Amino acid sequence: MKTRLMIALALAGASSGAWASSALLIEKPLPAVSAGDRTSGGVVSAPLPPGQFEREPVQFAWALDPSDAVSAPMVEVMESRSFWRTVEAAELQRGVEVELSAPGAVIQLSPAAGARALPAQSLKVRDAANRVMDTRQFESAQLQQAGMAVTPGTQLLKLESGDIGRYRLQAADGQGRYVLQVLEPNSPVVLRARTDRAVAFAGSRISLQVDMDGAQSAAASLAQRLARAPLVGQGLLVAPDGRTWDVPLQAGRGGGLSSTVALPAEGSDAPGLWELQVFAEQGGIARDTRLAFAVSRPTARIAGSIRATNLADLRFPLQVGAPGRYEVRATLFATGSDGQLRPVAQGHSAAWFNAAGAGQLRLSFAGVALPAGYGAPYELREVELHDQSRMAPIERRARALRF
Repeated sequence: MKTRLMIALALAGASSGAWASSALLIEKPLPAVSAGDRTSGGVVSAPLPPGQFEREPVQFAWALDPSDAVSAPMVEVMESRSFWRTVEAAELQRGVEVELSAPGAVIQLSPAAGARALPAQSLKVRDAANRVMDTRQFESAQLQQAGMAVTPGTQLLKLESGDIGRYRLQAADGQGRYVLQVLEPNSPVVLRARTDRAVAFAGSRISLQVDMDGAQSAAASLAQRLARAPLVGQGLLVAPDGRTWDVPLQAGRGGGLSSTVALPAEGSDAPGLWELQVFAEQGGIARDTRLAFAVSRPTARIAGSIRATNLADLRFPLQVGAPGRYEVRATLFATGSDGQLRPVAQGHSAAWFNAAGAGQLRLSFAGVALPAGYGAPYELREVELHDQSRMAPIERRARALRF
């Protein structure tokens, strides 16, 4: 659609505020998709989750400090100096081997469902010479009083001494399965994992990158071992409804691991974030972490040209694929006296749509006073479309309309 610009005569009498000083109609097609944008070429149907939903439309906006930076959310990099695994009582009686990369490790053992709680002080750590290591021990009651959410029967040990090497964790009188967690807060060996986005569409792909760092600052013996050993690992994709898929990790040229993960086209009807769990090991040093991200279905999209009658009347055309409550968010930028665009207001608008088809969301910045010295030209940035009924972010555009 061609850009249309119609400027009408000024409203009779004094203006009713900075936002509506003239009748103005600007309608422009959305700009080309840029890096970091999230858009969909179509929409899908989806059932409504159970529950009651607000049906009344709502709009609100507030002023921003132009000196505050507004930027796209960054993808989080998860770091880990810890790992966990499940162990059986028989393994604990024989001794579970644990490879440590630094002094001061913290070891926690918790009984799984149906397992017998271990007697106090029954958990021991032995070195390569079979000597019992000095530890500070804490039981579940102490940990709960300190605010830790642990199961009854949990024991936590902090090694008072120790060095790099292999140790054995032993406990008699166990019965059942236990969860072993080892944290090395002083270790130079750090697992780093990241995805290429924080939100992805169902049926799309998300990239995973995994690296193990710290060989450069590790003690010489450990550094040599890490340099000789490849990084190996495995991933697991976990949906909010509990379904899981194995994620093989491939070695890259730089020594890290990577994978391109195909997300199920059907998504999940259960609310919540998805997870990529990563388990890695290099030179006997184990690490694991998990990355959370949102997977949404494009139940609606911004389709067509955004219209601006004035800043009190912005209209976003929607193509709706499923009934529900949808919300648009936008940051208004205005031009300062130095000619630079800066953020001056944030606005949200939400409404209920009863059926699939064409729709529209209106957004108003009426009542928000512009900072002194700021005015046209304006620009809408960081425009987002959300499916509130399914708690899912859908579209995002760094830039949407300049006028």
